[in-house]
Amino acid sequence: MRIERWHLVVLGVVLTGALAYSTTVALRYIEQALDRGGYFDPNIRGADWHREGQRAMSEALPTRTVSRGGPISALPESSRDLEAVTYEYDGSRHAFSEFLARNHTQGIVVLHRGALVFEKYFEDADDGSRFTSWSVAKSFTATLVGIALAEGRIRSLDDTLEQYVPALRETAYAGVTIDQALRMRSGVAFTEEYTDGGSDIATYMQSSVIEQFGSADLLAAGFPRAADPGSVFNYNTAETQILGWLVREVTQQSHSAYLEEKLWRPLGMEHDAAIVLDRPGPDGVEMAGCCLNASLRDWARLGQLYLQNGLWRGKRLLAEDWVARSTSPDAEGDAFYGYQWWLLGEGRYSAQGVHGQFIFVDPAHDLVVAKSSVWPVAWDEELADEAIAAFDAIGRHLTARPRPHSGSPSSFNNARRLIASTTGPRSRPDLSAERRYSPVRSSL
Repeated sequence: MRIERWHLVVLGVVLTGALAYSTTVALRYIEQALDRGGYFDPNIRGADWHREGQRAMSEALPTRTVSRGGPISALPESSRDLEAVTYEYDGSRHAFSEFLARNHTQGIVVLHRGALVFEKYFEDADDGSRFTSWSVAKSFTATLVGIALAEGRIRSLDDTLEQYVPALRETAYAGVTIDQALRMRSGVAFTEEYTDGGSDIATYMQSSVIEQFGSADLLAAGFPRAADPGSVFNYNTAETQILGWLVREVTQQSHSAYLEEKLWRPLGMEHDAAIVLDRPGPDGVEMAGCCLNASLRDWARLGQLYLQNGLWRGKRLLAEDWVARSTSPDAEGDAFYGYQWWLLGEGRYSAQGVHGQFIFVDPAHDLVVAKSSVWPVAWDEELADEAIAAFDAIGRHLTARPRPHSGSPSSFNNARRLIASTTGPRSRPDLSAERRYSPVRSSL
């Protein structure tokens, strides 16, 4: 066959078009990935993009809806003036109104004795705005584990994960009990340093939610063993993904469907929520360790459920001993972390997420505070300490009685500094040295 010149011209045009098309597609993909990444890191698209993204994540990323249904469990309103609240922090006394600005508040809801006593929003947010929970979602996931246990779908928290998730048998999670995973004591290597672009948390989120390259489950299960199960605490967002996988296996439902059936509708939540998926489409899996997008009133309802020891409107939603187990130190002596709740001492505990997300529960003062913030950095010890100091002051003001042994959030500070004294603000010890990462291969 003789190749004519015009053949080469046509071929050149086709190849040029194909190259242009593929380049356009690649650039569009990169641009979309940068947009998604901007919600997680203010350095990617700037502070304004990041701040606005805290209420737009469910619109910009693939999500699955958690639908409310039935009558709304109204929060009785008993408005209280908190302008008189002051608190001491860092050697100075501050006003509560000053705190809201200093702590980069997007919205705050305060419940006292089950009543809505204070609510305020900023930057065009309102009581229907969906705020990104970040790691506050971990406490919701742990609650689903507790419900599955109460229903007999899980026989015991001392059972190993692979008894329910067979795909974990050949991973570092083999031999890890459910209790150990709930308390972040699996011994699996994972670094969660938010200022380090090479940290495991950055790689994990980049590969799943941001670039949507792979299954969040299999990515989470691909980290190697670094210590014996149960021997050491190590904060690990991917570990909560394993717990979400457990919930899906034992219930044969999606994470969002089980959350909707067992918590969202029974609690009479006010608004639909949305959970970010690791990839778009029906095969997308919910991110169990972060990124539940919901209204602050609905965040607060989870805190109130725990404050009421699992009872809601006369019906038991959580097993009678679940709240105590979830919010108590373990036998190994970690006094600062329960079942995906941070333990603050003196009976207080809190769900927490980066950039300043809180569900704070103080049984002694019958207090729940749900707060969404837009801290300019992922985690700031001083902003966190000040938030707890302000929450404590609200409790004392509303009950007109001091805490028997209080001061500043001492046990909270001590717990954080104990962790920070080893490898960083959220993880200990250093489980990153000389290790290799390999995603799990599974036919599931």
